[in-house]
Amino acid sequence: HLICTTSALMAKANHCAEGWKFYSGKCYYFSTYKKTWTASRDACVAEGADLVIITSTEEQDFLKSQCLGIEHYWIGLTDAVKEGVWRWLDGTKLNEPPWYWTGNEPDNWKGYLNMYPEGEHCAVMQLGSNTYRLQDAFCDIFAYVASYVCEAKAGM
Repeated sequence: HLICTTSALMAKANHCAEGWKFYSGKCYYFSTYKKTWTASRDACVAEGADLVIITSTEEQDFLKSQCLGIEHYWIGLTDAVKEGVWRWLDGTKLNEPPWYWTGNEPDNWKGYLNMYPEGEHCAVMQLGSNTYRLQDAFCDIFAYVASYVCEAKAGM
């Protein structure tokens, strides 16, 4: 009886809603729709999740394997509270490596002719040219939208 109960608990723990993918105790939703960072986060929260917080190289590799064909996707990383201090949505500080910024990123670009003086405060994972690197981007400008990844505990 203990074996059956344990198996039932494991099946429940490995359960993800339809359209979500299971990995290492968590469920992930890979959106093909493009939205702003804030709208993406709102969509995740509406599903009982949040934008993904990447905690290991293995998790990053899983995400890369699932995001084939997607150039950019939003993740749960921002420096909106304090410029230059990048934190995950759970409040933990970004550690490098394995998180690498693309080129001169983060650059807090303010747009041509300083059109957006608030600058860039949300992170997007850039998958072009097999770089898999981070780039800061505008959180709420409709001219800049990307796909997104939601994350929730399994058993949701």
